[in-house]
Amino acid sequence: MSLKSLSFRFTLRFAGIFVAGSLLLAITTYAFLANSLRREDSAEIRSRLLEFWAIYQTGKIELIRKELTLERLVMEERLYMLRIAGRYNNTLYLYVPAHWTYYNLGRLETLSTIREGEIIALRSDEDRDVLEVSSLKLPDGNILQLGISTKRRQEVLQRFRRTFILVFLPLAGLGLLGGFLFSSRSLKPVRHLIEVTRGIIDTGRMNARVPSRGSADELDELVGLFNRMLVKIDSLITGMRQSLDNVAHDLRTPMTHLRGTAELALQGAEAIGVYQEALASCMEESERILNMLSTLMDISEAETGVMKLDRKTIDLSSLVDDMVELYSYSAEEKNITITREPGESIPISADLNRIRQVIVNLLDNAIKYTPQNGSITVSAGRQGQEAVVTIHDTGPGIPPKDLPHIWDRLFRGDQSRSQPGLGLGLGLVRAIVHAHGGEVGVESKPGKGSSFIVHLPLYVVLRLPKTASV
Repeated sequence: MSLKSLSFRFTLRFAGIFVAGSLLLAITTYAFLANSLRREDSAEIRSRLLEFWAIYQTGKIELIRKELTLERLVMEERLYMLRIAGRYNNTLYLYVPAHWTYYNLGRLETLSTIREGEIIALRSDEDRDVLEVSSLKLPDGNILQLGISTKRRQEVLQRFRRTFILVFLPLAGLGLLGGFLFSSRSLKPVRHLIEVTRGIIDTGRMNARVPSRGSADELDELVGLFNRMLVKIDSLITGMRQSLDNVAHDLRTPMTHLRGTAELALQGAEAIGVYQEALASCMEESERILNMLSTLMDISEAETGVMKLDRKTIDLSSLVDDMVELYSYSAEEKNITITREPGESIPISADLNRIRQVIVNLLDNAIKYTPQNGSITVSAGRQGQEAVVTIHDTGPGIPPKDLPHIWDRLFRGDQSRSQPGLGLGLGLVRAIVHAHGGEVGVESKPGKGSSFIVHLPLYVVLRLPKTASV
């Protein structure tokens, strides 16, 4: 695992958060424990002060001395110091356990003021622990002082610190292990993405896919989107290769014809007529090539959203009537009947020349693939907020295997190979319709003809209410 890798950083962050949480928990527990022990000692001091205050009320110092003597016989060691001071802070009685000689008890007599209930801290000579002394005023004006060593409290806290230090190292190791496992599992889809991407770069094969965990989380969604992107890129590359193959195939014939015509003209007699005929043939072939390239450029502009549209308000119904009338002469040559179903005026905002290209291409295809004595029905109407143009023919129909590909550039099915054309007409139709914000579809059954349906948004005219004259 590299020090700069995301997995390493995730591991460190997870371990850092885990350790920081453990430290915070330990510090909080330590603070609560220390405070609890301090409160315990304060309550014990207060309790013992009240106890000796009551004894003093009964029998003064003598009774306190007797009580301490009895306690000394019962208990092996004392955990507190007792002092009775006069009004001027002079020591009248002092009881100290024998092993408490390291406390500076003389400091008690140097205090100018003694506040009742205030804790006076006396440190030992070796600074190991503290003697906490609390005071209580007696009825006769004397002062009763009782002190408890913090040694027991310090020992408990020290054991806690030692225990935590012993536990902290395994906790840090557990945090690192947990961070490593967490980062390894979480970043597994990312590593698969890297492996698949590196494989695609090295081999150029687009058929690799990233395995999905099925967890439905954000990383799983990223994997799904990445796989869908690979499918889309693969289909685009496949389509581009097919388009290039088709362009190369379709350009080979006119280019070969151009070259052959030019060579024959150069090898022939020096007659003006021969050269003129050769130039006319070259112009015809070059025009065909230019049309192909121009159509490809139009499709690319429309698909990328940069096609310039000269939008104007046009009547779609009138445009369809004009195109049907224009192509009726071509239909008569094949004894094909074109029927224009009557319809109302349909205003749309569109580029007249581009929409004319759409209708011309669809009518040209219908006439081209409809056999003699067939029929074509053209209708234009409204459906909700859309204008709909339908062109139905009684041709052979489109095979189901070709139906998804008829809109692809330069695609020509088996039935269209015998017909003249470049295979760009339907691709241009779809590109222009999409550029206008519409949709185009086809319904076809082999042997029963085809219906091409164009949907375009209506041009809505806002009519303001007339203002009454005064």
